[in-house]
Amino acid sequence: MGYKERDFRKNSVQPLQEILKEIMGQPAISRGIYPSRIPGAWKAVVGPSVARVTKSVYFRQGVVYVTLHSSIIRSELMMHRDKIISQMNNHIGRPLIKDLILR
Repeated sequence: MGYKERDFRKNSVQPLQEILKEIMGQPAISRGIYPSRIPGAWKAVVGPSVARVTKSVYFRQGVVYVTLHSSIIRSELMMHRDKIISQMNNHIGRPLIKDLILR
């Protein structure tokens, strides 16, 4: 079968939302997309006042590392760590985060 004989197109029209779900369901793509949502999830969950004193947020092997300028805010956030993890996982759409380290 030659190249011109193949039909790579789907014959039916699909909504863009379904196409994106199909693409994001592929393991190679979802491995990079979901972790990239973590800094945005941090800002959405903790709010703008805490986001202002946040130096950096990064994710490695199920752990989110957050560096803060304020030790007072860090100690307050430590008390709500489990709730923050749960809300961030809900915001991301997948249970990626297992632990949160505040520095």
